[in-house]
Amino acid sequence: MDIGLAFSYVFRDPQWVKKALIALVMLIIPIIGWLILYGYVLTIARRVALGTEPSLPEWDDFGAFLSLGFRGIVVGVVWSLPAWVISVCQAIVGALPTGQQQDDALSAASLAALCLGCLSLLVSAAINYLLPLPLTRLAVTNRLAGAFAIGEIFRELQRVPTDLLIVFVLSLVLGFLALFGILLCIVGILATLLYAFLVQAHLWGQVRRRLSEGDVSAAVATT
Repeated sequence: MDIGLAFSYVFRDPQWVKKALIALVMLIIPIIGWLILYGYVLTIARRVALGTEPSLPEWDDFGAFLSLGFRGIVVGVVWSLPAWVISVCQAIVGALPTGQQQDDALSAASLAALCLGCLSLLVSAAINYLLPLPLTRLAVTNRLAGAFAIGEIFRELQRVPTDLLIVFVLSLVLGFLALFGILLCIVGILATLLYAFLVQAHLWGQVRRRLSEGDVSAAVATT
């Protein structure tokens, strides 16, 4: 993977300032703006996956970005359901009534809640590790069905486990990087958060492109 390119490609676009400013506006607008921006991010992943340059798209089809962003959120929510179910179970167990006469039960409930919390964390990490595969399948094919082709996705996982691990670790690093924007107040955190999204999009696209090497159908698979 070309990690250096993922961090630098934004600044190679002659119009990157204009495009980034529009993206920042989308980041400020609740719900609709966020969906549009997510669609834009997935479009970047698609362009990288298919080798289209420049990697930063023009802001010329907000409707398409909105549609793709909405479907991307659907994919993320559905894939995250197992972690959410575990978290709900943890909350229920943790909310059990307390009392001195219930010390043993309380201890058992606390232990169960702790175990569920750890399980939820592990499942969430596993989902975030895997998520670039269904999201880029959606981005490339523009079809929801491809993002839920579980068998195909797990076969792809076996081909790029190291690449996904690199993306996962770098995503964590980018998350910490975005937090440094707090030092620069609201504008700073928005800028660093946006930059993290754009870098992550390029990394996702590289994973999908790696899958297509020697097998074009892997990049444009339809289910």
